Amino acid sequence: MRNFILLIICVTAGCSQTAPSESSPSATTATSGEVAPKVTIVEGSVPTDDQQAKMLAAKDTLFEMLSGRLMQAMADGGPAAAILVCQKEAPQIAKSVGEQQGVSIGRTGVRLRNSNNQPPSWAAELVEAKTDQPTFVNLSDNKVAAFLPIKLQVQCLMCHGPNEQIAPDVKDQLRKVYPDDQATGCHEGDLRGWFWITLDQAD
Repeated sequence: MRNFILLIICVTAGCSQTAPSESSPSATTATSGEVAPKVTIVEGSVPTDDQQAKMLAAKDTLFEMLSGRLMQAMADGGPAAAILVCQKEAPQIAKSVGEQQGVSIGRTGVRLRNSNNQPPSWAAELVEAKTDQPTFVNLSDNKVAAFLPIKLQVQCLMCHGPNEQIAPDVKDQLRKVYPDDQATGCHEGDLRGWFWITLDQAD
């Protein structure tokens, strides 16, 4: 059971995303259609303990909801079936969790499997630095944010390991669903990516 749960963690890490928000890289202004001003980290300040706890709770809720759906898919059809859940259902699950929890939430990677999972503009330096510790920051748009690392477990290699170690059916499914996949060739313990969460300062 432990190995099964760890596999779900790996799959969950690879497919979470949310709709664009003011802090996401593809956001535009509502009136002009122009790209919104770049959101940056405000140095020297951090979110309150309550704000940090709320963002962590949102991440945990997303994990629980998505992992439950993925466990069902894994039981019914194995890793190839779980990959389809990632493609078709995960974005809506992330959007639903964000609405319920009052946050924007998503995932980005060191190497992307889903090209829609680009990092928010404020996180670009953290991605470049390959930040491997939980990071909480205040942003220039009156939001607070969390950037939470995801490390590869050995079970993740089923879908993210060296190509010669990935089963043919999983390889075929990845080619069909993610033709621009860059997230293979990884090793146990590698930094896979991050969950990111943003929250209004007033919340």
